This record gives sequence, C-alpha cells and structure tokens, in this order.
Amino acid sequence: MAGPPPSLAGQLLVSHPQLQDDNFRETVILLHAHSVAEGTIGVVLNRPFGRVLGQMQPDFSETSLADIPLFQGGPVALDRLAFGGWNFTATGQAEIRYGMGQEEAMELAKDARFKLFAFIGYAGWSPGQLENECRMNAWVVCPFSATTNEYEGVELWKKLLELHRPDLRVEADSPENPGLN
Repeated sequence: MAGPPPSLAGQLLVSHPQLQDDNFRETVILLHAHSVAEGTIGVVLNRPFGRVLGQMQPDFSETSLADIPLFQGGPVALDRLAFGGWNFTATGQAEIRYGMGQEEAMELAKDARFKLFAFIGYAGWSPGQLENECRMNAWVVCPFSATTNEYEGVELWKKLLELHRPDLRVEADSPENPGLN
C-alpha cells in the first residue's frame, strides 16, 4: 500500500510551455508549503517588477530593506507584501525562508549570503488541486538549485526546462504565434 506522496515544499514548479493561463504562463514557482490535505503555497520567482521596495513603498526607503527587489509573487492576495529568500550553503542545499516579518527581514538583509526578496501576492492551490494539475502535465517539478541565482525572468523558465525537460526545449523556444514566422 502506497503512503502519502512526498511534500513538494522547497521544490520548484516550472510551467509547461503549453500552459496558457495568464497567471502562470512561463513561470517558475518556489513552493513553501505543500500538503495534499491542506493545499499548497508558493511564490513566482521570475516576475520582477524591475523596482526595489524603497521605490515602491516610501516607508521602507530609509531601512535596510530599501534595495530589496520587488516581485509579483502570484495572483492571490495582491494587497499583501511578504518577505522571502534563500541562502545556498556550501553543500548546495538552500536555507529557504518565507513569510517573515519586517524585523526578521531587516536582519537577514544585513547578511550578504542571503538573497532576500519582497513579494506582492502569492500562488496557492486548494487541497489536491496541484496534484491534479501535475497529473495533467501542467507543471514540471524541479529541484531548487543555485541556477535560480544565475537567471531571471523568462530566461530562468527556459533554463530550468532545458536542464530538467530537454524534450520541451523546442516548445519553450517557439514564438507565441508560430504563424508569424
């Protein structure tokens, strides 16, 4: 008898090239919590706003968080700001933090080893929803690695597909409307 599926917390979800939902097209999501019984929460890692927190939120302009990059974390709770980030250890494992308060984020901002981000919104799935989407091949599950520090935007999405699903490379590189070639 099979046990419960393993938790995907700490893994990346990379959208399949055929996933056309505007919220998740060409996205990379870091999962912070995953449970078949309780659902899943994560943040989109490759949708930067191109601004830092101090530019968008004057309350932060004179703090150690002023230069933290701001990202669109997902389509849920767009009125909420959350801090998250990671530090890859010498063994290659990541210490991942998400949902920390302002004081904790200010302390981590002083640690040059820690990559800190501010996210507006998050991605969420109800119990069993993500598992169903994975069965339908909407997502490629990938390990979280330092590759996320080397690429950003759509290039991160493409690189992860190239590394973990090279069979999808042609689809990932295809133009949105191939008829315009």
